[in-house]
Parts: sequence; C-alpha cells; structure tokens
Amino acid sequence: MRVWRHGVRLCVCLALLILAIRAFPRLEAPTPKSPLSFSHKLVEVVVHTAATEEATATKADSEEADSSCEGRRIFMHELPSSFNTDLLAKCNRGLADWIDFCDHWLNEGFGKRIEESSSSSFPHWYATNNYLLEVIFHRRMVTYPCRTLIPSKADAFFIPYYGGLEALEYLYGEKKHLSDTQGASLINWLKQNATEMWSRYNGADHFMVLGRTSWDFFRQNESSWGTKLLQQPELASVTALVLEKMPWKAAVQEAVPYPTSFHPPSHAALQEWMDKVRNINRTALFSFVGAPRPGKPGDIRMELIEQCNASARCTFTDCTGISCGKNPQVVLSAFMDADFCLQPRGDTPTRRSAFDSMIAGCIPIFFHKDSAYTQYKWHLPGDSESYSVFIDERDIQRGMKVEDTLKKFTQEQIVSLRERVISLLPNIVYLNVSSPGEVSDIPDAFNLSVNGMAEKVNSWKVKQHSCPHCFLERRRMEGAQVHRQRGDATVKGRVNHDSNHSQQQM
Repeated sequence: MRVWRHGVRLCVCLALLILAIRAFPRLEAPTPKSPLSFSHKLVEVVVHTAATEEATATKADSEEADSSCEGRRIFMHELPSSFNTDLLAKCNRGLADWIDFCDHWLNEGFGKRIEESSSSSFPHWYATNNYLLEVIFHRRMVTYPCRTLIPSKADAFFIPYYGGLEALEYLYGEKKHLSDTQGASLINWLKQNATEMWSRYNGADHFMVLGRTSWDFFRQNESSWGTKLLQQPELASVTALVLEKMPWKAAVQEAVPYPTSFHPPSHAALQEWMDKVRNINRTALFSFVGAPRPGKPGDIRMELIEQCNASARCTFTDCTGISCGKNPQVVLSAFMDADFCLQPRGDTPTRRSAFDSMIAGCIPIFFHKDSAYTQYKWHLPGDSESYSVFIDERDIQRGMKVEDTLKKFTQEQIVSLRERVISLLPNIVYLNVSSPGEVSDIPDAFNLSVNGMAEKVNSWKVKQHSCPHCFLERRRMEGAQVHRQRGDATVKGRVNHDSNHSQQQM
C-alpha cells in the first residue's frame, strides 16, 4: 500500500511538472532586452538551410521542379553575420548613441504588434519602421521557394547586407568621419569569397536591399549628407532596391514600396481587409496627415494645411504633437475617413504616407512626378490617372485650390479610382507569411520585387550577349557617375535635406 501511495504521488508530481512546463512562456519571441535572440534565430535558419544543401534540395533545385521557378532562381550569398544580423545586437544606441530601434526588429522586422485592444479594428497591424525593410527581405529570402543553393543555376544573386542599418554608424555614429568608405569591407568579402560569381558580370547580376532612400548613400561633396556606398566603383553595376531611387539612375537603382504597418498572413486576410476599406463610410472629401515644414524653400505643406483647415470637407491630422510614425492607428483612421489624401513631398519626393493612404483605400494626390510615377514601376501601373490625382505643386504655389479640383470628380469617378487603388493593395503589401511556399505565386511587394529583379537581370544578359562589352561598360559608367547637371525639380526639392536628417530618428 505504501509503495502504491508513493507511486500515485510520483505520478501526480510528474503531471504537475508537465503542466508547469507547458504553461511556462516560450523563449522564442525576442524582446528589446534580448537583442541577440532574433539575430541568432535568423542566423540559425540561414545556417541550417545552407547545411542541408548536401542532404536535400530546395524546390528550385529539385528534379521534379516544374517551370514555376524558371527564370527567377535566386542565390543568396552567405555573408558573415557582421554584415547583417549582428547589427541588430547594437539596436540599443549601439550604432548611434541616440537611436534605439530594438522594438522595430521584433516579429522578424515587422515591429511590435498593435495592442490587442485595437486588434478587432486593425488586425494584422504592426508598428513597422521603414528602415527594417532589409530584415524583412532577408527573412523572406531565407525561405524563398525559388532560392537555389547551386550558384550555376541562379538567375540573380542576392546580397543580404543591412546597409541601411550599418549606415547609422556612418551618418550619426563613431564612423561618421569614414562615411566615404561604407561598403569597402563588403566588396573585399565578395571578391575573396565569391570570386567566380562576382567576377562573371562584375556584379551586374547581383542586387541588395537598402531600407533608406538612395540620397542617403550618394554623397555629393564633403559637406553634404550621406555616405558613398552607391558611389563605390566596385558596386557600380549592382542594383540597389531602395525606398526611393534617383530616376536617372534606373540602370542601377529600383524603388520598392515603403513597408506599411499592415502585414496580413495570407491572401484571404488581405482580401478581407480590401472588402472592409471598400465598404467603409467616408465623411471627408480630402485629408492631410503630416507636420508643417516652415521655412523650407519650395515646400507647399503650409499652403495645403491652410487650405485644409479652411475647408469644411477636409480633415488635418497634425503630426507635430504626436509621432504619426509610431501611431499607425491614428494615421489609418484619418485616411479611412477621406476619399482623397494629400501627398506632398517630404524630405525627399516620396513618402511612406502615400502607401499608408492606399492601404486605407484613400486616393492619393501627388504634387510631384517623382513622388510615385517615376519610382515604383514594378508595383504601380503606368496609367497613373487610374489610381491617383496629380496637381503640380507649382500650381499650388500660384494659388490653385485643391478643393476646386476635387469637386469636379463625380461620385462614380471617385468609386472607380478607389476600386483601382484597392486592387493594387496586393502589389504594395509585405505579407507576413508563415509558410512562404503556399503564397509563392501571390503578388505581394516582396515577390514582385524579386521577380522584377530576376526579369531585369535576364533582360540585361540578353543585351549583354548581343554586345558582350558595350552594355556592361555603359552601365558601369552610369553607376560610377558621381556628379550630374541638376536642373530638375527633384533635386531642387531636396534643399535642407541634410539639416532635416540631422533631426530625424532612424
């Protein structure tokens, strides 16, 4: 009997222990206090994928693979972690002594999830920071279904380099005096460790993602803003996917959408959101979300704010008192209430706000061609009038009233424009997929970017074969060009860009 009692007690203790273990919180989710957890987790995924090369093949390399990966096989260089994930360990003022971005790389680069109290209204929403685009792309590329482990099969080569995060050291931190040298270590590694792949086309079949605008990597002179990453002669043929490109650098720069705060896990969840914004009741004709920029030459924000405040059909959300970038619910609510959303230039011609407004089903109004039309050719259609309204900023400076233009649109025209905007959501959203293979053919922003890059490289190779040296030489010369006669409005609009960035976080 005594033995039986001891046995029962032992069973009870074991059961309680099992329940306690199951109830104990899992340690997989990183927190700002443990920056290495996600870094090591991502590195482990990459290393594990590479370690299985001999044992198993990816879909792109399997014998039974169909034609779905034809022409879009990507090889990802296995860079040392010092070029990417190690930078995340410096998130707490390690790259610049006033910048803490530890919250931003949570959830594999999407940021902290919006609190549950708001989740019923805004499901699948995160506090996403633009500059973590490099992490988002890296995470997706690790499990990209057309990623090949055999370099000779690759159509293009991806360099998982967090150049935008590393740039913080050169723009604000201890390496500020070395800003001309950013990229030198990367170039040396590629030459020494990927010699055959790199030298075959001098990097012309390679691409990298930079979570900033191209202006941050194109320093014009010793007193101007930026590093010289995109001016390194050895990188002159590499395509940089950036948030904003210099339109005259189209051979070596491609613009990809700013990541918004909306990252649905599936196409079904995205479709549900599209239905929501399609049917919502909007009470304002137009809206502006932003902060005034007094004293900035050529800026029309103050005029737009005054027009908005003077109209009973416009709502203005002032981002001076609140950080709109950290409060996506505020921004979204304002955009979901309006038919049209004003999108003047920011520090540079493009704004993340343009994509935020489109996610809300709000028709963007652009005031400069370089704010969208010359930028996102893989993601936005060429018939810009089908999804947006253009008003030249010079007309605003001459006294044109935005409301007078918008009142000319009939309700049927507004509905048609909005429907086109909503139809573009799959092109500009970065899905948060747990099983990437299941959505490999769904056109989200990542897939369109990678497919666009593969098509670009393949097209370049065709031209290269027809003239083995002339096309490559032209591209190299274009990429290495440092100065350009700058008389267009894009460059003129960049006045005070340096001073604005000195005040900008991340």
